[in-house]
Amino acid sequence: MNELVGLGLFAVASLLIAVVPVYLGARLLRVGNPAWWAALLAVIATLALQDLALKFIDDIELGWLAACVLSGFAFSLMLDTNYWRGLVIGAFVLMVVAGATEWLLDGTPPVEELDRRIAQAQQALWPS
Repeated sequence: MNELVGLGLFAVASLLIAVVPVYLGARLLRVGNPAWWAALLAVIATLALQDLALKFIDDIELGWLAACVLSGFAFSLMLDTNYWRGLVIGAFVLMVVAGATEWLLDGTPPVEELDRRIAQAQQALWPS
């Protein structure tokens, strides 16, 4: 049961670390749609695009650059703003996620940590 609580706390903390900067950035830049649900959708889209970029591009710096460029599109579409404002918000979010990954997860990618926590929760709930 402890692993399940840890999984839930990890998921909630991950969303808060990613959504709060987007919401604040959207309010600061006065975008067209600064709603929290739009920020959540934009974060989900950006993290998916980041995962794809880092998975398909071998060079890590080029992968982060591609993720940043793609995040501008995601944020501009979801937050109803121009590309440049979306790019600023997307770059800020990716910096926050990269910093939180280094500081809180010791460089372990969040997807791997999530997979590890899911496996632990499954093992605790359904031992073999």
